[in-house]
Amino acid sequence: MKRITFELNDDLHKKLKLLCYTESMSIGYILRQCVSEFCDKHDAHLIELIDNRSK
Repeated sequence: MKRITFELNDDLHKKLKLLCYTESMSIGYILRQCVSEFCDKHDAHLIELIDNRSK
């Protein structure tokens, strides 16, 4: 598994922590779910990188 780091403002961080506590879910679980839904919504599986440089 890869790690990423990002910043939230204090208010949003507090809301996220409280929601995770009240919903009995970890912040990591919620963030992974958000990223997965974002990738699915934008068809990330269809993106292909092609390197045409000669070797």
